[in-house]
Amino acid sequence: MKLRRVYPLFIGFVVVPAALMLTVGILILVFGSKARDYLFGTLILALVGTTFIGVVATLVVLYREAYLARLQTDFVNKVSHDLRTPLTSIRMFVETLQMGRLRDPERQREALDIIANETLRLSTLIARLLDWARMESGKKSYEFREERLEPIVDAAIKAIDPQRMQFGAEVVREMDPSLPAVRVDREAITDALIDLLQNAFKYTGPAKRIVVAARRQGPTVALSVADNGPGILGADQKRIFDKFYRGQDPLDRTIEGSGLGLAMVKHVVLAHGGRVGVESELGKGSTFTILLPASGGA
Repeated sequence: MKLRRVYPLFIGFVVVPAALMLTVGILILVFGSKARDYLFGTLILALVGTTFIGVVATLVVLYREAYLARLQTDFVNKVSHDLRTPLTSIRMFVETLQMGRLRDPERQREALDIIANETLRLSTLIARLLDWARMESGKKSYEFREERLEPIVDAAIKAIDPQRMQFGAEVVREMDPSLPAVRVDREAITDALIDLLQNAFKYTGPAKRIVVAARRQGPTVALSVADNGPGILGADQKRIFDKFYRGQDPLDRTIEGSGLGLAMVKHVVLAHGGRVGVESELGKGSTFTILLPASGGA
């Protein structure tokens, strides 16, 4: 929806009549001499005020709906591209094998490895979209158990080993040995931590240094992922956990991603009764922190 198309109608059918009614109401109040004149003028002013409040509220809703529609369109376009890319690779290598163009067994094995990797990538993306759909519909279920954070952090770091080896990144683990247990869905919190780690990998430069830390913070346990990237704009920090949102920085638009990762992290953390936030300064990196309630019996 183009809101600029609504403005002429808004001015012609709302602003001008309301201005005329406001003028009439003021004139009645100023020059009226009877009680009913004052009552009539007051009612007109009240009607004008109510009209403006209703119209402004309507415009705000329309703006939000238009903005959300644009984000959803961007999301669909991005996801379509992410789905099409592995499908294209799979189709290309399958056709190559079917036509017998690769006679070398080693080359055939490489082609099959690529097909397997792209299939896994496609399956992961589809599973992620289905998981988000369950979250949005309120059908996502969690199995809460008393867990220690050390194995969760280790599992998340291990999951990104291929990226770490590919980019030669330094990943530092800082765990408080006296951490209490937390009542969590282990798989969900591990996935949330993996999302933060992958986000750190994507948005840092060639000399990647990522610190995963866990510490006691009052009645909560703080689990943080800090990077040495370029930082996040202040305007983006306020909305970075919104669904479909991608940063305003043009660099953000060139990096692969659907805009769901941080929104899914937020959903998971809220379901655990926790909070998630970010602290960042341009040129000095970013730190994402998950706060989870510490178990009472720990």
